Amino acid sequence: MEYRKIFRAAELKALDEYTIRHEPVSDVELMERAATAFTNRLLQLYPVANSFNILAGTGNNGGDGFAIARQLMARGKHARVYLARVGEELSPCCAVNRERFREVGGEEEEAREFAPGRGEVWVDALFGSGLNRPTGGWVADAIRRLNDMKATVVAVDVPSGLMCDDNRENGGEIVRATRTLTFHCPKLALMLEESHGYAGEFEVLDIGLSREGERRLPSSLFYLTREAVAGSLPRVDKFAHKGRRGHALLVAGSDRFAGAAALATRGALRSGAGLVTVHVPKGLKGLMHASAPEALVSVDADDGHFTGIGTWPGCDAVGIGPGMGTDPESAAATRALLERWRGPTVVDADALNVLAANPEWLEGLPRESVLTPHAAEFDRLSGRVAASGRERLEALVAFARRYRVHVVLKGAHAVVATPGGECFFNMTGNAGMAKGGTGDVLTGVIASVLAGGAPLPGAVTASVFAHGLAGDLAAAEHGERGVTSGDVAAMMGRAWRVLEEVSRDK
Repeated sequence: MEYRKIFRAAELKALDEYTIRHEPVSDVELMERAATAFTNRLLQLYPVANSFNILAGTGNNGGDGFAIARQLMARGKHARVYLARVGEELSPCCAVNRERFREVGGEEEEAREFAPGRGEVWVDALFGSGLNRPTGGWVADAIRRLNDMKATVVAVDVPSGLMCDDNRENGGEIVRATRTLTFHCPKLALMLEESHGYAGEFEVLDIGLSREGERRLPSSLFYLTREAVAGSLPRVDKFAHKGRRGHALLVAGSDRFAGAAALATRGALRSGAGLVTVHVPKGLKGLMHASAPEALVSVDADDGHFTGIGTWPGCDAVGIGPGMGTDPESAAATRALLERWRGPTVVDADALNVLAANPEWLEGLPRESVLTPHAAEFDRLSGRVAASGRERLEALVAFARRYRVHVVLKGAHAVVATPGGECFFNMTGNAGMAKGGTGDVLTGVIASVLAGGAPLPGAVTASVFAHGLAGDLAAAEHGERGVTSGDVAAMMGRAWRVLEEVSRDK
């Protein structure tokens, strides 16, 4: 199963044109298809709304707006279009759909004088993904008025004023949508933190663009789906035994952060490795036996922090860092481990802080290393504080290339960067996971999957997706506010079951 691609604005235009030429389908028919998908979902989201206002531009996004308005009328809803004349002429598709809207008695007014109405839903169809300059003039004033209404606003494809690819120089007004229904694939801007205040919650609508055209168009950006990540995991042989399921070694915990070792271990135990060994300070031995009786426990010579592993257990993957601390002895022991062990390695938390304090060690990381920083940890690793999500993304790609490692940048839409310059954005997870310990669980999950023999990058993308899915399952049971990192670890088995069912259905 191929990963689904994220396309930039120019590539999306090329994909539209490929679909029109090779399906074949006319541009107006393709617009009708998009409007149908949007209208169907809009009415699912707001089934009791009877009145809809559509703010439409003169380009193809405005054409979408006129088509949506006509389809709403056909469903018995009241729809009024406010046309913002941002160009002298309407695009051909916009002109066709405007005429169709008029033919069914549609009401149209100039956008310069629109006003809010009680209980109405607004549809933002002013500008689409092709916008390449900041908004200004009276159109910016219209967007400002719409935002000031604090009304329910659903954006068509992208919030108007938001550029599809890069908004670092965007000083114009941008619609603050309640929701965004985007076509075919997520737009890069929607994946970045700085756009969330404009896009709101977003979802992807399939409008039937050519899959063959998608395969032909190159992209280094992807988003994770259940089908893709399920297909990346090796099937477990019926006659496998624990020795053939892989052995994961975790180095975690300290007298200050004992729980991190337990959480990482629980994540690993729920993620398929035949054996899990956790190396902890001597003082944590009893805790680990009590909290994770299925795990083997290796004890350090020191009571409170990591100083080194004496008898090295045979293992297939190592995870190091959760709750480990940055004591000088722990830092030296981390370097010794990374020099001794050359197999799959997950580096997290305090092990990342040790690397940030000793950047020259980065060049010597094992080739199959996976680093799992959150944004602040990555900024320390890269040596600069990013001013935007887009800038951090570029730094992430450069870092993964330079040090030949896979990097998981944790957070909403966690992104996995590969040594080859590819980026995979995750589509699972929720704000309830923004709690201490969820990253520790992820370290255990990735180490376990790597130990089981799954190759990179599939082992990491599947782990990140399943970890977020476990968070979603936990939120469904406890509510986002009530989710704990322990809940995420406990739900890992159910998350893997979902992916196993997808794999079996293929």
